[in-house]
Amino acid sequence: MHSPPPPRLLLVTAHPDDETLFGGTVYKLSRSLGAQVDLVVFTRGEGGYRTATLAEPLYGLKLTDPEVARVHLPRIREQELRAAARLLGLRECVFLDQPDPGYTLAADAAPGEGWDTEHIRRRLREVLLQGRYDFVFVMLPLPQTHAHHRDAALLALEVVAGLSPHERPLVLGATGHTRRAEVAEQNRQGFPIPEAEGFAYSGVPGHPLADVRPGVVFEFDRTRKFGFRDRLDYNIVVDWAIAEHKTQGVMQLRRGAIELERYWYLALNPEQGIARARALFERLEQPPPG
Repeated sequence: MHSPPPPRLLLVTAHPDDETLFGGTVYKLSRSLGAQVDLVVFTRGEGGYRTATLAEPLYGLKLTDPEVARVHLPRIREQELRAAARLLGLRECVFLDQPDPGYTLAADAAPGEGWDTEHIRRRLREVLLQGRYDFVFVMLPLPQTHAHHRDAALLALEVVAGLSPHERPLVLGATGHTRRAEVAEQNRQGFPIPEAEGFAYSGVPGHPLADVRPGVVFEFDRTRKFGFRDRLDYNIVVDWAIAEHKTQGVMQLRRGAIELERYWYLALNPEQGIARARALFERLEQPPPG
């Protein structure tokens, strides 16, 4: 009996460092299953300068100065992302070079503030058609999330929905969870990590493409033990990737905090695709070689 071919996967995110949300799943897909994993990232993250203090001596720049950040952070954050991508096994990173004016939680923020949404749609469609991907992963657009995360996901869903049915990959929306109430509480401000138990998602008002199929959720447990005396888990490799984003000081506080990656099956996907998604995550249940 032949093994199924390696899957082809595209990640669509707003900023360098967002790829770490999918880190455990992506590492195992690329390194154990031979998956082809690519990334489209909308911005180079020049708005993420406020917690770069510890990185200033490393780069020899006053990166917490917004004027300095606008000039130098795009190059630096691209370098940081490419280093993290190498660790996670990403094949290609495509930058769409949209502006990053900074962090906002405002639900009524203008979609993709300052973004050339027509260029994004056109370029993302090209990447999808050229790559012939089996799956697309986005960050599930939660109500209390960075507006750029929400907008990147919604634009990706719109582009996929505009493809003909035989061209569409399956789209899964990712969330990261902790089993520990104290971690959820500590991270409530700025970078929330919801507690796994009792978490529910109800979509985005006015955006039916962000709806999910009830009860169709897949999990990757980063904390499942393996290796010598069961001393290893996949948060180790996610922490490697997070550590590459040295300009993002607050990101370092998330090391080890996410225990479960959940992948929600979007309602725009066909019902018959559920079995294919389930089969992918069943392959991820297999212990790593060696």
